[in-house]
Amino acid sequence: MEIRSIQGPQGLDALGATAAPAPQPQPEVQPEPSNSLAPAVKIDLSDGAFQGRFIRDTDTRALVYQVVDSSSGDVVDQFPTENVLRNRAYASSSANAAQTKAGTALRVA
Repeated sequence: MEIRSIQGPQGLDALGATAAPAPQPQPEVQPEPSNSLAPAVKIDLSDGAFQGRFIRDTDTRALVYQVVDSSSGDVVDQFPTENVLRNRAYASSSANAAQTKAGTALRVA
């Protein structure tokens, strides 16, 4: 076995000598505001822009109030929401299924 001497820096000095130089902070560049971006959604809030209507949901037989855009006919908002109506329909069908499994007759008026 041969023992040789080590040439060059050792310990923490060796780490400093072989490490890459610390990155220099770059100055922050502020983006220039652009006027070319249009708003994603345009809503007309003038009188007559929206209409309210009542409908009856076929699955739950619940009365639903909808706010409709007059120009496009799209439903903007409704109460109760679609999610609530879906949950009611699911609960109703689950209850009907449980009653028929129990052997009781289901009566619909």
